[in-house]
Amino acid sequence: MVRSLLERFLSHSKGLDYRIAPEVGTLELLSLAMRQGVALTRGLFFRRQMVFLEPGVTFRSSARISVGRFSKIGRGCLIEGLSENGIEIGRGVSLGRYGRMRATATLNDLGIGVKIGDFVGMGDNFYLGAFGGIEIGAETIIGERLTIHSDNHDFDDTATAIRLQGTTKLPVRIGTRCWLGSNITILGGVTVGDDCVIGAGAVVTKSFPRGSIIVGNPARVVRNRFANSQKDEPSPDLTFSS
Repeated sequence: MVRSLLERFLSHSKGLDYRIAPEVGTLELLSLAMRQGVALTRGLFFRRQMVFLEPGVTFRSSARISVGRFSKIGRGCLIEGLSENGIEIGRGVSLGRYGRMRATATLNDLGIGVKIGDFVGMGDNFYLGAFGGIEIGAETIIGERLTIHSDNHDFDDTATAIRLQGTTKLPVRIGTRCWLGSNITILGGVTVGDDCVIGAGAVVTKSFPRGSIIVGNPARVVRNRFANSQKDEPSPDLTFSS
């Protein structure tokens, strides 16, 4: 009974046909259900929404933050909504523990904000610096310790401290249905096309088209998933980690 109810709920909330492995025992399922029930209760109390909030989640400028139904925000996350467009988190999104979203550092120049599509999954300890704006497309999955910086400090004037020279907004967009491994850094002005794969530890400093498999520091393309001419070639020895 418990298994069936959880499978139905998870299938609805995650937008897929979800089946719990038979090795998971009834007591484990009850423990999971209790934890998720407490997180849902917290979401209903603090957000008046069907969202799962783990302990220690902090919203700042909460009126500028929207969270879709059945999304989960992990323990210790800090989400700062102060920005032109606010923070928009889609339906069924899962955000890992101890992450931070931040768009604005000073009150005299608001940042753009963040838009996350439906059913995005993001690992622990992420940092989204969204001064220039960040968009992550639906159904993208992301490993631990993603860092995105959508701006750059100006530094051309050697007679003036860099902190006084201002910042340039450089929007970042990650397409739909991508897979990003762990420990990835994405710098300002980058667009990653739909259906891309980025290997663990990559530092992405430029844009890449749809279907690119990207590795390294600085990141480069090793092949394209949709290139017919390379369809029968063996895959390179790559390491990816979620």
